[in-house]
Amino acid sequence: MLLNLFNRRQTVIAPYTGYRNAEKLHVSARVLRQRPEREAAKNSFSKFLHLLSLYASDEVPHAKVTLHGYGQEVTKAANDEGFVHFEIDLDDIPLPLHAEWESVTLSLSAKDHVPVPAPVLVPGTDGRLGIISDIDDTIIETGATDFIRNWRRVLVQLPDDRIMVPGAADMYRTLGAASKPDMDAPLTRPFFYVSSSPWNLFGFLTRFMEINNIPPGVLMLRDWDFSPKTLGNSSHGEHKRRQIESILEFYPDMRFVLIGDYTQGDAEAFAQIVKNDSARIAAVFIRTAEGEKLRGIKAVAADAIRDAGVPIWTGPAFDEGKDFLAGINLASPQEVGEIVETMKETDETA
Repeated sequence: MLLNLFNRRQTVIAPYTGYRNAEKLHVSARVLRQRPEREAAKNSFSKFLHLLSLYASDEVPHAKVTLHGYGQEVTKAANDEGFVHFEIDLDDIPLPLHAEWESVTLSLSAKDHVPVPAPVLVPGTDGRLGIISDIDDTIIETGATDFIRNWRRVLVQLPDDRIMVPGAADMYRTLGAASKPDMDAPLTRPFFYVSSSPWNLFGFLTRFMEINNIPPGVLMLRDWDFSPKTLGNSSHGEHKRRQIESILEFYPDMRFVLIGDYTQGDAEAFAQIVKNDSARIAAVFIRTAEGEKLRGIKAVAADAIRDAGVPIWTGPAFDEGKDFLAGINLASPQEVGEIVETMKETDETA
């Protein structure tokens, strides 16, 4: 546990996005001591302190949290790091036609604690296509791959200051709709965001996505500690692969589009997923840096995806393909292949 840098904190539940199928519900949260919200940070130093406070979390271990929802009341104790994970059997609750958000409530035993809602994503039965996406350098420019050049972005930029990857919002909303979307239309397909970022940044990332009109979805982040297991580059791809496999297992009758970038082992992780079950993957998108192409083990991974018959697109900016994606129904493998091949041809001739 990191040092407690602040005083006068109150115990709260920080709910994370849950998800369910007809038979099982997954909901996670964290019990923390937090100080009351202050005015928004305005200068670089105050922004740095705010970002530092996100990492300096003060966990409440072993607190008892009660979940109310779907006709059930279940109480579990948080672990040593304040995390509580609910995996609850459901009585074959039907799925909606389109992807929808439902909710449960979480509460502590303290009398003065106000229950908090936790959103639950429910994929629909139409089309059975979902999107699994990375976050860092896929939808948000982190600058982490060149810290010396981009230190300000990493250390002192809040969600309002961060830069979105070009074309991400348009492309993601197009992928998320079964018919031609506009920026205010409800989405009909579920999104799952898999990242190596720590759970401490859950609020930061959801705020960024809201500001930039990135479709909301389930965020599957990581419990960090200062060890080679979580800080080493080799662990990022493995973490994402395991998370993706858990989603595929939880929704066995769905196919997915995988979206990532050329850093942190995304291509290699996606190639392994495709090798295990190529029929479950409708398409793969790998974002590269401007002027960069996949090389070495990443190029080998891309070739393996392509050889397995899964369409793959690579390029530096998603807006290069948004005109082709807009209005296209990605309900069948053939339609996915047609659009991705069109995007690939355009990228190669640009």
